[in-house]
Amino acid sequence: MKKINWIFLMIGAILTLTACGSATPTLVVPAQSDTVTVDIIYLNHPPVIAVLDQVDAVLQPYGDMVKIVRYDFDTPEGAAFAQKMGITGHDPLAIFVNGSQSFNLDGRTVTFNSFPQGAGTGMVPDGAWTTDDLDAVLKIVTGK
Repeated sequence: MKKINWIFLMIGAILTLTACGSATPTLVVPAQSDTVTVDIIYLNHPPVIAVLDQVDAVLQPYGDMVKIVRYDFDTPEGAAFAQKMGITGHDPLAIFVNGSQSFNLDGRTVTFNSFPQGAGTGMVPDGAWTTDDLDAVLKIVTGK
């Protein structure tokens, strides 16, 4: 009987540590939404500007289906938005779709943070996302 109690105690401890020790953002499975808001916070200088052009190319076909709100990190509004969203590092770019930055897309985690793959610099590495990932999430949430 004591062995069974010990096993349950260990399982409980593992589950507690797993839940409490995780700094991973909540993953959202994209759901279709009537109102789609895309919040973009960015550093307003090269090479981020070139990446914003890539993001704009993805957003453009959605037209009035998405409401785009941009925040420059170096403005009071940008600083307030970063604080609200829990951004504390020197991130060149972060994109939130309907308030979420991380998504479960086809069984993998996609977080729209930093540069997309292939657009990083020597000082700032690529993020683990592509503009195709952003388009896929937008297709789901807009029903397009």
